Amino acid sequence: MKKCVFYGRYSSVMQNEQSIEGQLHVCRQYAEQNGIEIVGEYIDRAVSGTTDKRPEFQRMINDSEKGIFDCIIVYKLDRFARNRYYSTLYKKKLRDNGVQLISATEQFTDTPEGILMEAVIEGFDEFYSAELGRKLQRGREMSFRKGKFVGRMPPYGYKLTDGRLAVDELTAPIVREIFERYANGEKQAQIVTDLNNRHIRNSTGNKWIKGNLSYMFKNKIYKGIYTHGKIPLEMPCPAIISEELFEKVQKEKANSIHRARESKTGYDYILTGHTTCAKCGAAVCGVSMAHGKYHYYQCHKHCGHRLSAEILHERVLSAIGEYLTDDKLEELAEAAYAEYSRDDWHAERELLEKEYNETEKKLKNAVNAILNGVDSLTLKDTIKQLETEKAELFRRMNEVSAPAPKFSAEQFRFSLEYIIETAHSSSLKKIINTFVNRIILDDDRIIICINLTDNECTPPFEQIMLSVQDNSTY
Repeated sequence: MKKCVFYGRYSSVMQNEQSIEGQLHVCRQYAEQNGIEIVGEYIDRAVSGTTDKRPEFQRMINDSEKGIFDCIIVYKLDRFARNRYYSTLYKKKLRDNGVQLISATEQFTDTPEGILMEAVIEGFDEFYSAELGRKLQRGREMSFRKGKFVGRMPPYGYKLTDGRLAVDELTAPIVREIFERYANGEKQAQIVTDLNNRHIRNSTGNKWIKGNLSYMFKNKIYKGIYTHGKIPLEMPCPAIISEELFEKVQKEKANSIHRARESKTGYDYILTGHTTCAKCGAAVCGVSMAHGKYHYYQCHKHCGHRLSAEILHERVLSAIGEYLTDDKLEELAEAAYAEYSRDDWHAERELLEKEYNETEKKLKNAVNAILNGVDSLTLKDTIKQLETEKAELFRRMNEVSAPAPKFSAEQFRFSLEYIIETAHSSSLKKIINTFVNRIILDDDRIIICINLTDNECTPPFEQIMLSVQDNSTY
């Protein structure tokens, strides 16, 4: 009998153990039906799936090396990750450790069309996560329009008064000093060293670092213009420095960056920023040797990965083109669409409805008990808790009730035709900038993750993940 562990996660502090219990219930049923023994549980509470900084998740990945379980079972793939890069990276680590990832509500095969289908669903999960973030952004924008500060903490030099920014007269003089010194040509490192020697602390109470200064120098708030994230608005706020001083700092900063980035070789490392090391997850950057005669892509942490830039450019282009022949294109599109049309992806809504009905039943029983003369403080507290749970379940049901993106057979064919057509282009840089989100470089393979670029309900034609293999490239 296979030994399996359960991984559960919920992302909102408004959610509770009921969400985990529901996930575990479905996974236990799946395990019993398929002859799998669940020998352990890993649970992350109130942690987003868009990050890999999850304590229990990382403990599970580390334990997968010990051989104590054969597979990991999750309620849905989005419990494992809501980011395709992390999903690809950690599924690869699990495969290397001989551990299988199983979704209790989404069944995939090992066929090419099954692999494509899994990639599409991961794209959907990332799409929904982005959509939820957009709803939260609307709430921030409403507060922003009312003149409220919507960040986590005010920038150094400011304080909050009734939720609005106000100049902090204790720290504002330090801000002016920092801007004036840098504008007059002093290096960031010198300023940081002096501030720390004077025992002046930054906004978090820690020692200053150059990153603190870089953030301050690009923040328009110090010249009286408050912006936040992707909100397309600017609001006035109290200024600490003049606009003239702010612009003088911008010019000095731009000159400094230009001097640091100036290249003597002129070689264009077009995959920098797109490529990651499969071993350690660090960025893979372009490097030159022999005074610019040879060019490579090398792991930023120097864990052993290095590949000729010319070879990597050629392999990325040829891998896309060689894999998707005309025959493979038609076969893969038709098979993937057939599997996509057959599967049902509405299990989450059904589970939420079941939890909602059970909670409503408990609430009615508690209310009836009070109507029948039972007067208890505990019972009243229970009613309050049940009402809160019912409202939260109703909110979550509304979220998953939004119309799900639907692929058509034409979209499957068009997306693959687009990729093969672009892959034959002579401009690799255009291909990379058009649809490559991430390239994961391993010893014997390259994994190409394609961008999710459409913010509407209709999935983009370019959305697909390729696993391309030949003698030396995957």
